[in-house]
Amino acid sequence: MAAQWTPYYSSKKYMMSGAIDVDSDAFRMALFTSASNAATATLSTYASVSNEVTEAFGYSSSGKALTGITWATGASARVYRWSHAALIWTAAGGNIANVKYAVIWDTTSGKLMCFAQLSTAQFTIASGTTMTMTPSSSGVFELT
Repeated sequence: MAAQWTPYYSSKKYMMSGAIDVDSDAFRMALFTSASNAATATLSTYASVSNEVTEAFGYSSSGKALTGITWATGASARVYRWSHAALIWTAAGGNIANVKYAVIWDTTSGKLMCFAQLSTAQFTIASGTTMTMTPSSSGVFELT
């Protein structure tokens, strides 16, 4: 699933001040419903985001840990790219319902990194199926 990631306003400050360390902190991706405030760019902490998808059927509260995180040179020496390995949710024993947003957050500090609106309307990951979140070739974000 392709997603356009939008940074939370405060994430830029947190990265520059060291409150978010893109090299060594742990990050998670969580899913939120259409009733969520996840797309409010002025939010700053994971605790401030409302209406996470219900924990059940393959979805765990606070989302999934990101793996394969890279912070490295991008297309040229003047570009740095932050990315992660593909993340897969599998609905098992029931549906993962009412998904609309994904949020990446720093579990070390509790600070928000970025969000993506995955669809114009909420959707369901049907039991027995998967949703794969694969970063674009440009990663989640780039600094130039």
